[in-house]
Amino acid sequence: MRHLYESTLKRVFGYDSFRTGQHDIIHAVVEGHDVLAVMPTGAGKSLTFQLPSYIKNKGLTVIVSPLLSLIEDQMQHIRARGERGVARLTSMESAEEKQEIINQLKRYRFLYLSPEQLAVPYVTRALSNVSVQMLVIDEAHCISQWGHEFRPEYARLGELRKQIGSPQCMAVTATAPENVKRDIIEKLALFTPEQFVHSANRPEIRLVVERLDKERKLERLKELIQNIPKPAVVYTATRREAEALAFELDDALFYHGGMSTEDRRLVQSQFLRDEVSVMVCTSAFGMGVNKDNVRSVVHFQIPATVEAYMQEIGRAGRDGQPAFAILLYAEGDERIQQFLIDGQYPKDEDVRMAYFESENGTAITQLPRLLRMSEEESKFLLLKQLLTERSLQEALEWVKERRRDRYRQLGQMMDYALIRTCRRDYLLRYFSEPTIEQEECCDICGEIIYPETSTIVRENVTEWKIRLTQIFSFE
Repeated sequence: MRHLYESTLKRVFGYDSFRTGQHDIIHAVVEGHDVLAVMPTGAGKSLTFQLPSYIKNKGLTVIVSPLLSLIEDQMQHIRARGERGVARLTSMESAEEKQEIINQLKRYRFLYLSPEQLAVPYVTRALSNVSVQMLVIDEAHCISQWGHEFRPEYARLGELRKQIGSPQCMAVTATAPENVKRDIIEKLALFTPEQFVHSANRPEIRLVVERLDKERKLERLKELIQNIPKPAVVYTATRREAEALAFELDDALFYHGGMSTEDRRLVQSQFLRDEVSVMVCTSAFGMGVNKDNVRSVVHFQIPATVEAYMQEIGRAGRDGQPAFAILLYAEGDERIQQFLIDGQYPKDEDVRMAYFESENGTAITQLPRLLRMSEEESKFLLLKQLLTERSLQEALEWVKERRRDRYRQLGQMMDYALIRTCRRDYLLRYFSEPTIEQEECCDICGEIIYPETSTIVRENVTEWKIRLTQIFSFE
């Protein structure tokens, strides 16, 4: 079988050899096992579910993915190697385009879609009537991270899998501590899955935390951007701050979920082509960005979880060359994340009012106005879900527990920022991995020196500011 795998790898993908771990995962998939694969960013996860399609060649491979940018990136790579049997069902397609794809499902080898699209009844019915060879859940940690409240269709993926005939299932992600792995297996109803868990360690990334006064942070960020190797990604907690910092820094663009799809595509393509050397962004930027030469990731604000931090710093050094992950921390920075956490969950009085109104005949469509919420707001979407699944007391306890859990995760991220022992050791222990020793590890283990590098982009800074103003209509 190995010869068949390698000849397919060369013929279809143009590679001479597998990366570490890919062959074993592919073999388990070809043998028909459910699979949970935890592989670091840049390890070649997509190959492990694409190549078996050519070996088994018995139907459609359905890939559920969380972000449009991630779907677009993978589809571009598939089409670039000459494969035409690939389609997507997303918010970007018109009703007519979606119907045409549904009508032609048997022609495709790969179908990409979001969990929300998979949950659409006519899509589920159509998939139940064709041969689905395998269901793939990409970025499967989202099942645990989002499935409880923000994108409830993630929590329904196991049920939706049954509705399309319970095909073989593969879940892939870059980071998953033990509780997240259990959540993935349970929610997807994986049957005695083969588990492949690679180390979360990225030895090429040097870990740095700088503690400083809040008033000094912006000045220090400007200094860092002048000195650290680039391309660089700067993460911040809010859209407004992403925009503000981009205009403070030389040769920087911003990216966040509030931008139009067209603007996000434009900005992302400029960064991917090295036309700009710094991307200032929220967590909306990352998954699906296939850029292997990012040299530095800077966090201007502390992330909400260790998992999010590992996902984001994993954008650096995908080519295996030295890279840097720098967290700028000022006392009180965690309050931004605390504010965001509180804003994601309804207050007790809102929960009580929603249940009272519902029990007295008020339609769900009227609740947003009474609760002074948007019907698209995560708090209201969560309330809708709770109303159908839990009693009032159960809902109050559930929200309380989830908020407490999110605060606990933030506390773990705070521990990382404040510890005085090896930072890499802390991260590995978080993912239940043994301690390792390596040179050029973190700022606790020794001085981290940023190498001198030539500026990749030498565009006139003033010209860039003018172009930004034109693109985004800012004064």
